[in-house]
Amino acid sequence: MGPQYTDRIAQFVFSRDSEIGRRWMGGLISSHEVSKRLSDCLGLSADEIHSALARGCSRTSFNQSVWNFARTQRADGGKLALVTGDVDIVGEIIVPSHGLDREFDSIVSSSDFGVELPSKQPLWDAAFDALGPEFGYANSLLIEDTRREVELFRDLSGTAYQYRNDQEFDDCLNS
Repeated sequence: MGPQYTDRIAQFVFSRDSEIGRRWMGGLISSHEVSKRLSDCLGLSADEIHSALARGCSRTSFNQSVWNFARTQRADGGKLALVTGDVDIVGEIIVPSHGLDREFDSIVSSSDFGVELPSKQPLWDAAFDALGPEFGYANSLLIEDTRREVELFRDLSGTAYQYRNDQEFDDCLNS
């Protein structure tokens, strides 16, 4: 699928005011439904579009410094949760293709909730519930790229780092 399609998909699904993107992130529609809707706009079959989404997801890469930090925490006996505002295809494709279920003790995605959420707080609460009663905001570290979510986590007594890039993250760890 070439850039003539990927640019239109990005605009249709991932633009700031995209209703379909919000509904997909909230788990109100599936990746198959999104593919059907895109099919009408792009003149490609829904199966072609869904296959391209799956291929793209299986090639997803991660912020290397954060990934290394997470693995170090895990090796040191820490409990890890992956909490993401994301779509159903994350659980279907990204988690198994990258073995994330072996790396994280809990994986919580907004698409699992079936409702548009105003913040990630319900996701964090679900992760804490899965990790056990000894886990909560006061003894957890959030690494997040959205300033609003970082501020909310801190307001809830948590420690949070706003991720911008690997170099800044490494510098913070080494300071």
